[in-house]
Order: sequence, then C-alpha cells, then structure tokens
Amino acid sequence: MAESKIFLKCSAKEKQFSNGGRVLNIGVKVADLLAFAETHANERGYLNLTVASRREAGQYGDTHSVSLDTWEAKPKDSTPITAADIPF
Repeated sequence: MAESKIFLKCSAKEKQFSNGGRVLNIGVKVADLLAFAETHANERGYLNLTVASRREAGQYGDTHSVSLDTWEAKPKDSTPITAADIPF
C-alpha cells in the first residue's frame, strides 16, 4: 500500500508571461512553515519538498501542490564481490 502524502498548507500558482516565461509563486504562512519544518525535517536538518502540478486548478486558483518528499535511499549491500559473482 502506498504512503499517504503529507501536504504543506500553502498557495502555489504558476504565472505565465506574454514572452513565454513562467514563474511559480508560493505563499505560505510563516508560522505554518516553521511548524511543518520542525515536525518533518530529516535527521540532517533538511526539509525535502516536492512541487507538483495539479490536474485542475484549486478553489483559489492554485495550479500546484507542495508535499513532503519522504523518499529515503536504501542502505547499500556491503557484501564483497567475489570471482564467482563475475559472469565471464
């Protein structure tokens, strides 16, 4: 079963300019951001976020959502390679 996403409460809207340029404006209440960061920072103190486009604009025109990136690298296998492991 897939993990449920943890979303940051914010406003994220893409703006496109007449020259073809684009920006993504994100608005978040400082108190909410600090609480989110304190709760979800990893062991090294980083807060990894994913910004994804929404299928449809939200009630207030939001075009993107911001969620916590919970991906973690799996530990490497420390088993040494032997001559029997080489296929030739």
